[in-house]
Amino acid sequence: MTEEYKLVTFSDGKRKTYEKIIREKTREKKQDLSRSLDNKADGLMKKDYPQFLKAIKVKKELELLKKASTDFNNFERSIENKRQLLKDNMRSISKKLKVICERQAKINGFDEYFGHSDYDFDDFNNKLMTICRDEIVKKLRKSTKEGQELDAIDNRVDNILLTLSYPNLKAKAVDLNNALASSESMLSFALNPNTLKLTNGTQ
Repeated sequence: MTEEYKLVTFSDGKRKTYEKIIREKTREKKQDLSRSLDNKADGLMKKDYPQFLKAIKVKKELELLKKASTDFNNFERSIENKRQLLKDNMRSISKKLKVICERQAKINGFDEYFGHSDYDFDDFNNKLMTICRDEIVKKLRKSTKEGQELDAIDNRVDNILLTLSYPNLKAKAVDLNNALASSESMLSFALNPNTLKLTNGTQ
């Protein structure tokens, strides 16, 4: 007597439950089998890989690329080593130069700061050019007509400003009012030694 097969139907919930159970039960076995396959593949790679490269006609080009890559990487490392060597040398010289510049700035009263340690040539050169130009201007101010006139103007301006603070000051009202009307008039007023007079406390 033959056994009859009957139609079996599962609800979505039962199907998902059975699927989960089946996958969990077979996961460990599948992992063992996959590891075994990977180990066998690793064992065959040393022999089969060169043959594979020959079969697809890339072995020669791949070897050329290996050599080119090695040469390039070695060159890159040599550049980096040379770069670091040059950078260290630059920093060493920079530190020595900074010490000298700071000492000279203190001795000569230069109005520049040499506090950073990573200056390159342009940084030092620009600062030193600025200092040199300032020193030239100072010398020219002492030795030229223009410098003497500048000193005279500064002295007169200082004197007029000092005089304006005195309580016993007298001035012609017209001159003072005109001078205060504009900056140009005030400058002319300040440069004229006869526009203000001290009265020794008297009106």
